[in-house]
Order: sequence, then structure tokens, then C-alpha cells
Amino acid sequence: MENQSDKILNKFQAEEKKARKRMFAYSSIPLALTVILILVSYLAIQNAGKEVTILKQEKSALEENITNLNTIISEKADSIAEMRKVMELAVNYKNKRYEFNFAVDKELYSRHPKQAEMLSAIRRMIEEEQVNWKLGGNSPETGFDSPSFASFMINRHSKTKVQAQNRYQLRNELPTSASPEVGDVVFYEHGYAMFYFEYRGKPFVVGMTPLGLSSLQYDFGPKRLGFGKVNY
Repeated sequence: MENQSDKILNKFQAEEKKARKRMFAYSSIPLALTVILILVSYLAIQNAGKEVTILKQEKSALEENITNLNTIISEKADSIAEMRKVMELAVNYKNKRYEFNFAVDKELYSRHPKQAEMLSAIRRMIEEEQVNWKLGGNSPETGFDSPSFASFMINRHSKTKVQAQNRYQLRNELPTSASPEVGDVVFYEHGYAMFYFEYRGKPFVVGMTPLGLSSLQYDFGPKRLGFGKVNY
């Protein structure tokens, strides 16, 4: 009888242990769910933070691009406006042209042989329409703008040398002069760099304009800015 009671007691104890395990397991489920939810929320917050950082970076890059585009548009607008001024002036040059021929070259040759040779070369280019205007050009094949042509002729016909990358700083490259002599460069507004010559006491200039190579009166329109000395 006593053994039977022990068996029943042991069975109750075993069932009680199982019940406790089930209770612990069931009570652990909400805790596990809570931990999982916390982890999910944490990860979501972390991802959201990363997305916010990325969006801020993209916003900053976009604002920088907009600023750069506005700067480019402003520069282009200024360039177009300046070019329009230059073209308007160039169209009005027709009554400011200076006609010269071989007689001018011949008279200059006895006193300024190198300068006379350069003037003859430019005159032939004008007569034969060999060289055209091209903004940014730096060769007879592609064409020239005004400072590029002046630099090209200086390198070809004088002892003075101008590096290609410095042609747009020609005014700083050449020694300054209070007044021009034959073959020197006269700098005008709007980027004109023209060679100075005289014939029978009358000054004139030759060089590249938006309408091509031209010989013009000394005061053909734009304001003079200074003179650059060229060593022949």
C-alpha cells in the first residue's frame, strides 16, 4: 500500500514539474516577443538614421550642383553679353578701316625691317583671307581670337616669346610702355590686342577682330588700356 502511495506521489510531482516548465515556457513568450519588437524597432531607427544621413548628403550635393549651375549660367550670360558688345562694335568698324598696301611695307622696311615683314605677312593674310576669327583658336588652320593672333605673330616675327598658355595674359607678359612704337601691341577694351604702325605720321593698327583680320584707325572705337613692348 505504501509503495502504491509513493508511486502516486511521484506521479503528482512529475506532473507538477511539467506544469511548471509549461508555465515558464508560456511566460517567456511575451518576453521574447518584447525583445524581438525592441530589436526590430532599434534596427528600424538605425536604418532611418542612415537614410536621413544619405538624404542630407544628397540634398547637400544637389544644392552644390544648383549653385554651380547658377554660376555657369551667370558666366555664360556675361560672356554672351560681352560677345554681343564686341560684335556690335565690329559691325561699326567698316567706317574705321585703314587702307594700306605694299607702299606702306616698303617705306617701313628701311627703318623697321622685322616689323615691315610682319606687316607684309598680315596684309597677305587679309588679301587672301587665309585666317579666320575663332574664339579660343590658336593656329592658322583653326583660326585665332585677337590675343591668340597677336601672340602667334610675336612668336613668329620677333625675339619676344609668349607661351601658348599665357596668351590671354599678354598684357602682363609684355613689358609696358608709356607710348607705342612700330610693332608694339595696343590693348583695347573687349580683349583686342592690335599691332601698332605708322605711315606718314598717321598711326593705325592691325590684328584680329570678330570680322576677321583688319587694319583699322588707331582710335577705332574701344577704349585703349595700355601698350605692350615687343622686342624685334
